Amino acid sequence: MFRFSLSRQAGVLFLLFFSAPLFARMPDAVSGEAPRDYFQFLFLYESTYTPGQKEFMIHPLYGRYRNDERAYKHSGVLYPVYYSAGTNYWNYRTFLYLFTFENKYHEDEKRDDEYLLAPLFYWGSGDTEKEQYFSIFPFYGTIKDKLAWSEISFVMFPLYSSWSYKDYKARSLLWPLIMWGGTPEDENGFKKRSDLRIFPFYSSKVHSGKYNHKTVLWPFFQWGADDLDKKDPRHFYFFFPFYAQKRSESGTMQSYSILWPFTLFAWGFDERRNTTEYRALWFLFQNMKSGDPHIRKLVIFPFYAHYRFGDKEEKYYNEMNFYLILLGNLRTKSAIVESSYDFFIPFYYRHHRYYPQEREEVWQWKLWPLASGYRQSDGANGWRVLALWPLPDDYLERTWGPLYSLAEWRRESNDDVYFSLLFRFFSVYLGEDSSRYFFAGFHYTNSPYLFEVGFLGGLIGYSRETQLVDGTPLRFYPGLYNQGRPETAEDRRYLHLFWMRF
Repeated sequence: MFRFSLSRQAGVLFLLFFSAPLFARMPDAVSGEAPRDYFQFLFLYESTYTPGQKEFMIHPLYGRYRNDERAYKHSGVLYPVYYSAGTNYWNYRTFLYLFTFENKYHEDEKRDDEYLLAPLFYWGSGDTEKEQYFSIFPFYGTIKDKLAWSEISFVMFPLYSSWSYKDYKARSLLWPLIMWGGTPEDENGFKKRSDLRIFPFYSSKVHSGKYNHKTVLWPFFQWGADDLDKKDPRHFYFFFPFYAQKRSESGTMQSYSILWPFTLFAWGFDERRNTTEYRALWFLFQNMKSGDPHIRKLVIFPFYAHYRFGDKEEKYYNEMNFYLILLGNLRTKSAIVESSYDFFIPFYYRHHRYYPQEREEVWQWKLWPLASGYRQSDGANGWRVLALWPLPDDYLERTWGPLYSLAEWRRESNDDVYFSLLFRFFSVYLGEDSSRYFFAGFHYTNSPYLFEVGFLGGLIGYSRETQLVDGTPLRFYPGLYNQGRPETAEDRRYLHLFWMRF
């Protein structure tokens, strides 16, 4: 009632500094222990293939990855200008993260599509009426299932607007100045919910048996009650800006504030939740302890800030620690991911994530603008010298990194090793039974199933390739050599000219 919740501040900070998504882990590059077929052309092009997975990139214009086992794929065009990802059951596409399309397949409702250019354009389509809507803000339209409302409509906003949820519906003229709404009357003329606002002179929000809020000459005089359907309702009074109070009827919960919102001093307690809180000089000093939910908060701005929200058993929690604002740590634990994120904005970050469902771990670090690197529990690890993007975004580094990479090294999950120098002017890729070299547009490959030399990525070249009698190149199935050369294999020789083979 009288304070801006630090849990909301925490959400904002996680959004700003935790740009790597904390969702169930999906593969973002070729992985696994199977041998791979790799090719590149300077810093402009590279491709990696292994049975069931394929990735290729034209840096920085286009990239695409496909994983057949998980039915997952993602692609980007001048990322982050365009990016898409999806499976057989969902697809997500975005243009500059402003215009977004989401498609979901439901076994009961089949299709659910959504296009948006927030907040100007929304268009939803699907197999049910609930999923069909269209709007061009601020002129005319309807939006469904947004901002916690089932439907929002407007005409020349803010001239007229309406919104609804279940049996509640509200209308507004010149929002937010005039608003009225509520639920339908029953057979006795009783309305469960009733709202009226004529700003700033008067407002009333009534939900029978739950809350009753009144305001006169907003924001100067406000009073009301909450939790009327519970054993211990709470009542509040607010005389802006001098004094505010909230207390329960039993007196087990009380809070007070002087000179809100600048908060010369504020204090309160809640015996039922085992909570105490003190604030002074607005946001400069905050101290809070709560047992249900489990919350710890201490702020001595700008020197130190600590916030932790979770349960006592630590089955889940979110935690933040800041030192002089720019230095700190963010941690989270849930059934989907356990994460620890250290940072010194904008120069350094180190991010560790563990995915319990997949039993996979990922470590990432960056010393901006000098270097960046990563390590994964499947054995993959690597680093790159020069990292021009200060925030953590692995896909952006992979898309744009070769253009400014002075040196790069990585070990794949199948123990293949890659090394390059000077924007990939020289590169080498070493596999278990093959070696590939790239130098100033020339390439040389030597393996039991492929010998190849070429210039300008295949403009001119020669190759000798081992194939099955049906024409299948064994370089796409190098694992067959684990049992020796197949009896049906044969060598075929090709001349390369204008990226074609003869």
